Amino acid sequence: MFTTAEVRWFFEGPIPDEIEQWFCSSLALNAAPREDHYLLFPAPLGLGLKLREGRLEIKYLVESVGIHTFMADVIGTVQVWNKDAYGEPAVKEFERLQTSAPHLWIAVRKKRTLRRFSLEGTSIVEVPADRVFLRDGCNAEFTKITVDGLAYWSFNFEAYGNPVRVADYLQRVAMHVLKENQRPSYSFPAPNSCSYPEWLWRLAKKR
Repeated sequence: MFTTAEVRWFFEGPIPDEIEQWFCSSLALNAAPREDHYLLFPAPLGLGLKLREGRLEIKYLVESVGIHTFMADVIGTVQVWNKDAYGEPAVKEFERLQTSAPHLWIAVRKKRTLRRFSLEGTSIVEVPADRVFLRDGCNAEFTKITVDGLAYWSFNFEAYGNPVRVADYLQRVAMHVLKENQRPSYSFPAPNSCSYPEWLWRLAKKR
């Protein structure tokens, strides 16, 4: 089990070109597309469960740090989560549940662009997102999302490592990235900020 601090924003439609061009640094990773399958839970439970590439991943909310203003145009809800992953036989059990009760699940196709930052030294250092495993770090990520044939996109920061410092790691890296000179003017407002489980629950209620 490991602990993360996260802040996320979700939007309808495609990622604006200027946002995508800004974010794609030379060390960014364009990950292979994948499809995750989420078991739907009511948002107040603070629980996420998904089948991903042969693993069962579970996360539960530890603490909602609250709404944080990173920049005048970037305001989001910071949350701390605990996560764990399982292989067989847990995967097989939930695959059976998926087959027997498909209405409880939602498929999410993702195409991610990832940047990774090390906090293991005295300063923040961007490292190759595809080759480095960090003890203390933070990922920044844009994701193109497709659900029920409709396009969405998300932007998030996810810090990990020392459990008592992950919220600080997130704050430091978010400010580091958001202050980049070439960042275009674009609003990431608080109403668009929530966790994946909460966002999926909102979508499910619209079905």
